Amino acid sequence: MDKTEIISSILGIFFILALIVYSATSSGLTMFLHFLLLISGFLISILTINKLTKSKNSLKSKIYSSLIISLLIFFAIIFFWFLGNHSSIDEKGLTTAIIIIPTSLFFSLVSFITGLILSIKRKTRKDFEYNLNIYLWIFSAIFLILFVLFFYNVTISGLATSTNSKNICYLTISPNLNSYLFNRGFEQSCLTKISIDNSKTGSVDCSGIDNPRTCYIWSAVNKKDIKICIDNADSSTETAKYNDYCGTAIRSLEEEIYQILKTPQHSDILYAIKSTPELGIYYDEVAENKYVPLIKNIVTQGGLEAKRESLEILLTWAGQNSLEEEKAILREQILPLIENQPELKEYVTKINQRLNAFVLQPSTSTIKTE
Repeated sequence: MDKTEIISSILGIFFILALIVYSATSSGLTMFLHFLLLISGFLISILTINKLTKSKNSLKSKIYSSLIISLLIFFAIIFFWFLGNHSSIDEKGLTTAIIIIPTSLFFSLVSFITGLILSIKRKTRKDFEYNLNIYLWIFSAIFLILFVLFFYNVTISGLATSTNSKNICYLTISPNLNSYLFNRGFEQSCLTKISIDNSKTGSVDCSGIDNPRTCYIWSAVNKKDIKICIDNADSSTETAKYNDYCGTAIRSLEEEIYQILKTPQHSDILYAIKSTPELGIYYDEVAENKYVPLIKNIVTQGGLEAKRESLEILLTWAGQNSLEEEKAILREQILPLIENQPELKEYVTKINQRLNAFVLQPSTSTIKTE
């Protein structure tokens, strides 16, 4: 083993160990290792290519060896970056897009161009006999394996969604690992996307999904049916179902909800009424002007349960104002709607009690001291 081979071997061992640490860390050390990997990888490629281009192999073999060595070394850096999870130093993927991939591709290109120039200049050099074939097969096989693994999950997910087959989603490599390339998110995202797409034309099936919220939200939007989200919401309270779990679906279905509210006897009227707070009825003047008249109409035209839900909305809406303004709303806008409806007498009592409320003033008396 000559001096060049010894140096290349030492650099190769360092390169492999550095790759392992590189994939497992997410800190300033990771970025330091990235640049060390670029430098050591470049040295390995140049030393190896420099030796191979002096051998008796054909020009074609020399050029291909320069290409595969350059690709393998620097693609390995990209692969091991994605093998880990570097989100703490990779905000919105900017580190990957601006530093990791461009620098690796740049060094790979420089390495190959150097090898290409040396191969052409030394095409007639025959300093020693060196059988490249076995090494080229090994290097090519390793590169192919890394390449297939790198794009495997993306390809399988794309195939599953294009064929609308949930079974193919289960072919993804989706262990519970903290990795860009291999994590349970690939399988779950695949299942969710297919379930959402299927909901456009068929029934809603969010089974097999660990967190089906996204599936139910967008299935509800596709079906234009807010019940799908509300009825499947995994929330402890009604308020959380409408405001937290299904807020996105409600805002996306605002026009459908509005049309339901215009029909007090609609079968889904309760869902529509309970959705109005998320649509801004308490804090948005535009929403207030749009929905309050419809809610008032339901108090007079809807079923008993719809009337009760509407009154709860109106009472909360009135309570957003000062006490005197609230009293004026209760007395002039809400009470006239229900005072002739015996089934709502408890609300009449509640409103009258509120009208008799007053703000306690702090005492102005003083305590005489000697």
